[in-house]
Amino acid sequence: MPVHIQSGLTDDNDFIKLVRTIVNGVLTRQSPDQVWIIHINNWFDHKWLRFSGYGGEASWMFSGSPGPARLDSLASRFDRVKGAFFKTKTTFPPFTPERVLGQWSFEKSGDEYVEFALPRVPHEAAKSHSETNLNRRLTHFSQSAVFVWYSANTLANGRGSLMVYSVSGTTDDCWFASFHRNLTWSLAKTKSISREKVLLLINPDVSP
Repeated sequence: MPVHIQSGLTDDNDFIKLVRTIVNGVLTRQSPDQVWIIHINNWFDHKWLRFSGYGGEASWMFSGSPGPARLDSLASRFDRVKGAFFKTKTTFPPFTPERVLGQWSFEKSGDEYVEFALPRVPHEAAKSHSETNLNRRLTHFSQSAVFVWYSANTLANGRGSLMVYSVSGTTDDCWFASFHRNLTWSLAKTKSISREKVLLLINPDVSP
């Protein structure tokens, strides 16, 4: 039984079918124990891929002219400045709770995936500072899972985005793809995956 992808009032049904085809192609190839499908309000771009959030980082600040002696004086100090983080150990993208329209979980049962309410969710309902996400690693959440984020409002926008994180043991694989609609939906851009691989997931019986 393939994983069902929810279609909301603002979603283009043909885009949902496209996402469903790609996701089930990924599951056929990887066969994870768990699957998470996450619906994100509006379009999101490739900059979200492996983005962990914003946090404070140390920066040298000096009072007066920083001569050699100043380096050893008590006037030298560390200050904190805001910086964007892309952690080596992959974490969940820090979408705000308002953007998360739905989260659905599935578990593998034989050759099928059955919808099952897992005890934890990738995105908490309560709003928190982005910095708290910096250590929410995927490998701490599950050792065998695929997480899928797909964009809403595709009817009005005429464009859609899809992001897939796969976890197996202590390793992960993450990629992004965007699509646009003319008469039909077509692949626009990819990041961390080749166009050929995405097209093969869309049309497994046709060589790109």
